[in-house]
Amino acid sequence: MFRVSNMALTTSINFRIQGHILTLVETEGSHTLQEAYESFDLHVGQSASFLVNLHASVKDYFIVASTRFTKPTLTATGILHYDGSQTKASLPLPIGPTYQIHWSMKQARTIKDTIFLISHFHRHLKQF
Repeated sequence: MFRVSNMALTTSINFRIQGHILTLVETEGSHTLQEAYESFDLHVGQSASFLVNLHASVKDYFIVASTRFTKPTLTATGILHYDGSQTKASLPLPIGPTYQIHWSMKQARTIKDTIFLISHFHRHLKQF
């Protein structure tokens, strides 16, 4: 499990891990429906937790965070190392979105809080 926080003052970031799918399980202390993402935008002050699923061979992979809605785009990298890995991470870095505001807004609409969904479900059951 990865917990990622954007501690920036003014800039949104996009987080991704080469060769992995990120399954969102929590944002801001609330459980979410488990949606899968190749990359995920975190806006100023936001935090999220992900289950990380490997869909390739055991080796090292790049972890990438890059700024969103900035020119130039700034990128930071790290390495995810698996026990037994004998192969270093290799380029290219996984590409993330850069300046598509609509993409970020569409992604934000996919996040569903399980508490909201449960209360919404119970409200509809009472109508029957």
